[in-house]
Amino acid sequence: MTYEAPRIAPRNWRTEQDLGAYLAGLRPSARNVTSAALAVARIDELGWAPLGGYPGSDVLWPVACLMCGWSGTRFYSHLRRARPAMRHRGCLPQSEHPSLLSALSAYAADTCRCRRGHPTTVHEVADVLVALQRAVREDDHGQVVAHVRALTGPCPATAARAQAVRALHKPPK
Repeated sequence: MTYEAPRIAPRNWRTEQDLGAYLAGLRPSARNVTSAALAVARIDELGWAPLGGYPGSDVLWPVACLMCGWSGTRFYSHLRRARPAMRHRGCLPQSEHPSLLSALSAYAADTCRCRRGHPTTVHEVADVLVALQRAVREDDHGQVVAHVRALTGPCPATAARAQAVRALHKPPK
């Protein structure tokens, strides 16, 4: 399957408040939503939670530290590389991080049990991306938000969803 980003977004998507919970200032293109889904999974793996929509790699993103509850802003480009080594002032000692991350990962699931389901297979992710592109073309804001939420919203199966997104976009050999 190939995906084409819509050439024109009929709305000014940057002003849509509810979409901003998932994409901060970004158009709901397949590329941006894919990047957001992978970013949410990566920070979850590292013990962070988003407090706002994904703004892009080199823009400050409001996040919370799941190890101690601190909240503030961090660049995703730094978080994805687990930088800085010191998470933030006042965080628990680095020696405790591995056991805390292990405890956090115990809540991860391979399948979504959320009331509003999230895709966790390559086929499901592909279907949502196709539906997202259709909703953008048809200017169906409610469906755009629903599809973006399905790919980037909080879920115990965030890692499985990211694995499906990665597999879908893996370049052919």
